[in-house]
Amino acid sequence: MPERLIIDAHHHYQNVPNYPDLLADEYARLGIARVCLISPGGLDGIERLAEAVRRYPDLILGLAQFDWEHHSPEDIDRFRDLGMAGVKFIRPPKPYHDESFWPVYARCQELGLPGLFHLGIVGRSTGTGMMRAASPGDARTAYFVDSNYMRPIYLDTLARLFPEWQIHGAHLGNPWYEEAAMCCRWNPNLYFDLSGSSLKAKRPEFFGDLLWWNRFTRYRDPDARDAWEKIVFGSDVAYHETHDVLHDYDVLFRALNLSDEIRWKILGGTAAAIYGLAEG
Repeated sequence: MPERLIIDAHHHYQNVPNYPDLLADEYARLGIARVCLISPGGLDGIERLAEAVRRYPDLILGLAQFDWEHHSPEDIDRFRDLGMAGVKFIRPPKPYHDESFWPVYARCQELGLPGLFHLGIVGRSTGTGMMRAASPGDARTAYFVDSNYMRPIYLDTLARLFPEWQIHGAHLGNPWYEEAAMCCRWNPNLYFDLSGSSLKAKRPEFFGDLLWWNRFTRYRDPDARDAWEKIVFGSDVAYHETHDVLHDYDVLFRALNLSDEIRWKILGGTAAAIYGLAEG
């Protein structure tokens, strides 16, 4: 088992009985020390997650899923008071950088709650209550799902507007990878994970070409960090599949010959810094 901190920075609470217990058992087996667990859907989802955080305070970092229709900046305070460590954003009714959302983001920055943003194409499902798609003119839903509202370039705007806010973009912006990589390079407070299908569909060299800069290159991160110091491990799968995602990251590490120092930053060190945790 690894001797240094591993953090799963992107994991969803599954609609399975006793899911926090199942997750805790499996992550103890895998040697994963902390998990950023996103609240389940439904009006009571955040309260259910808060209970899981109370049960496993040394394992679970709760991320409250923001409801664009019902939540407001004042709810960010409520999330903090419930013990949440961050906020998850997905399926916005307007592009992520729309000015009407700025008060929400400002409150996250003020309270020190990192933001995890879904990026790129959003999945489709039926009968789960998770989608807000509708036919034109259908008054039963407040807005359409528009994947173009979730492009990585909008996080570039937010990272500049809220420079003290720690921002995490999911899936390296799939399919807008190059856009995500350049946003990553230019913004010290912006990070990405490689969760989703990308590690299955793309060769390691694809990511090596995207994340090419280091502290010695002519064009580099403003803080002179290696590109891979801006990448975090995230599973975004059910607990029993996380071992496979860890394997995919390990294949990437070996193929690109990443140093032990960089590997551990990806697996946990960088996420520990984002959430203000001591590594070890």
